[in-house]
Amino acid sequence: MSRPVTPSIHDDTALRALHDQAVQQLSPATLARLRSARHAAAPRASRAHGWWMATACSAVAALALGYSFTVNPPTTPAAPTAAATVDDSSDVLDENPDLYVWLGTTDLAME
Repeated sequence: MSRPVTPSIHDDTALRALHDQAVQQLSPATLARLRSARHAAAPRASRAHGWWMATACSAVAALALGYSFTVNPPTTPAAPTAAATVDDSSDVLDENPDLYVWLGTTDLAME
């Protein structure tokens, strides 16, 4: 088995020196474009983090609400009994027969 190769301190120093030399050879216009591109890309990462946080909070709230309905299901009102729904209309004429006589003699019943 071969061991993973770890870079030595000298390799790191050589690479840093090579990088510094390459940066010094770039024009100021190129450096400005690279700097603006780097700064333009930075806010996207922070906005993406906010969307993930909002999505996660919404999911947690939905799960909590769903769990609360399973623990205490909402109660529905009891259905009325069949005896309460029977309409006995025979009592209507016994209560006030004069109303029907009056409606028969006026034209209000036809309107």
